[in-house]
Amino acid sequence: MASVISICNKGLRYLGGEEILSLDQESRGARLCSQYYAEVRDELLEEHHWCFATRQVSLARLPESPLFGFGKAYQLPTDCLYVRRLRGDAPFEVVERRVLHTDAAPAEAVVTVRVIDPARYPALFVETLARKLAAELAVPLMNSSRLEESMLQKYLRALERAKYMDASQGTAAPGWGNDWIGARG
Repeated sequence: MASVISICNKGLRYLGGEEILSLDQESRGARLCSQYYAEVRDELLEEHHWCFATRQVSLARLPESPLFGFGKAYQLPTDCLYVRRLRGDAPFEVVERRVLHTDAAPAEAVVTVRVIDPARYPALFVETLARKLAAELAVPLMNSSRLEESMLQKYLRALERAKYMDASQGTAAPGWGNDWIGARG
């Protein structure tokens, strides 16, 4: 079962760095992992429509005046990283990552959420996250842009494999707006 420390250690091992016991320990690797891990995780979550990080939500309408010529404003969930689409493929704009503007009523969205429990990550996501972390840490930890490039290439290969396997599980979102797809089951 994956943990933040095991993912960080996997990334550090790819660089030839020393493993850590905690993000609070007094070592350069631990400090850098503590600094980079959450940001790298969120970037990877936004990179693809991961099945394990997808949720369908009904958004709460806000009393404020909408922007961008839309008729309604809605509050996004606090763990929402990315809005994939609205029911009926209604157009929308997201501002300040917390407010969605649209004409849809009610607003139901398919979103990517921040999953912070590594135990919920599929194995290939863990591998990809460790590879991405290694690429990000190569220069600040090992002072090597050459190593960074090598780690980046390995990350991109891992990402493609993880995306392919994740997408082969079927559709993560309900078949809104396509009765033919919904009828085939």
